[in-house]
Amino acid sequence: MYGSPILSSVKPNTCIDKPYGVLMIDPPWPMRKGGLRKVRPNQGRELDYSTMSVESIFRLLDEDVFSLAAERHSLFIWTVESFLLACENMLQMRGYRRHCRLIWDKGNGMAPCFSVRFAHEYLIWCYHGKFMPVAPHVRGKFLSVFHEAARQHSRKPEIAYRLIEQLYPDARRFDVFSRQARQGWDQYGNQPAFFNP
Repeated sequence: MYGSPILSSVKPNTCIDKPYGVLMIDPPWPMRKGGLRKVRPNQGRELDYSTMSVESIFRLLDEDVFSLAAERHSLFIWTVESFLLACENMLQMRGYRRHCRLIWDKGNGMAPCFSVRFAHEYLIWCYHGKFMPVAPHVRGKFLSVFHEAARQHSRKPEIAYRLIEQLYPDARRFDVFSRQARQGWDQYGNQPAFFNP
């Protein structure tokens, strides 16, 4: 389960003056560190944060997050190959439609089963209700693949946040399972300043 208590700049299950137009979600998928531990055999394979099952992740989102969004909103959710289809199925069951799969090219990655290096993650862009048009001045500006070198495990690229801020500059934005405080974003998570200096 999701270990320590959730810390949020918004109290869940309450009415808010302006619902969220954008949700950015980085779920703690039930995964472990990959690779054999030859170099640091005592390091272990557990991550530095608590993980949750797919069902538990979406149960928490149902209870605490989705009700804070406007009827018409955009959702961006991070996932990897192992959970891609399960994630999309869960979203479809909740009335979301996929707009596209944005791809983060991290430049390097692990090679499961000693095959190819998985050097990307997915940022699935979905919408609820009618699709929200993006800002006129950025229509057609961005590609569906963006490049930024990976940093610490689970730390997401700055370019993804800048992209969303330009697509929806006037929307109220909610960063769920957030590990870094950002101007212009409300937060929800139990490590809200983990990556802040």
